[in-house]
Amino acid sequence: MEYCLTEPNVNLFILGDIENFGFDNDFQEVWFQTFKDQIAGIVLRYHDNLILYSKDLNMDFQEVKTFLDTLKVRVISGKGMVMERLHPLVADRFSKREMSFCELVDSLKLTEDTGEVMIAEKADAMEIAEVYGQISEFAGLYPSEVETRHRQIANRIESKEGIHMLIRRDGRIVSHANSAAETSVSGMIGGILTLPEYRNQGLASRVISALCKNLIQRGKSACLFYDNPEADGLFQRLGFQVTNKWTILAKG
Repeated sequence: MEYCLTEPNVNLFILGDIENFGFDNDFQEVWFQTFKDQIAGIVLRYHDNLILYSKDLNMDFQEVKTFLDTLKVRVISGKGMVMERLHPLVADRFSKREMSFCELVDSLKLTEDTGEVMIAEKADAMEIAEVYGQISEFAGLYPSEVETRHRQIANRIESKEGIHMLIRRDGRIVSHANSAAETSVSGMIGGILTLPEYRNQGLASRVISALCKNLIQRGKSACLFYDNPEADGLFQRLGFQVTNKWTILAKG
């Protein structure tokens, strides 16, 4: 934990998962690699996702690659510079997706609440999972099986690992975002979506803003990552600033 806290925001997933689920769950495991009796890197498995971190990039990535071959992994993600070292070793199986990692630096730019945004309950988990499947940009980021998505979302809501917020129109979910891997000081915002026919109405801005305000009220900062150039203007308008790079390696 001390090792990861040298970069608390970029390690938000690792820190949050350990704070929330510890080391005794069947869906989560944590390993660290040593070099000269010092930690050289961290590997965390959450279901079929892996997160890697190495502070000084002195990790033995060949050993990591050999270790990965023993696991059933769908997605590997981490700080851009770390993943640059790993990707050439697994490029035959994993495609690379580079994203911008940003933090909320000006909360005064968040939009006003219009009363449309609701906090999701566990009963909403399946519908949220189904909506994920309608978003082409989510391909490779989330499990392809709706039941797996449903289980992960329901678990997040029930365990309070994160909060899902949504807007309903015409009897269905049309916009959504959630916090994930919340730590005692910050939260990652993900799952940002608006159905194509409801876009350009400011719905995503309202959901993201409501989620950010919820985090701030609980004494936490907000982070997110993205690779959609069209989203750059949206996040800047809401007060986010790019501070790092985040890379996702997806199988297939």
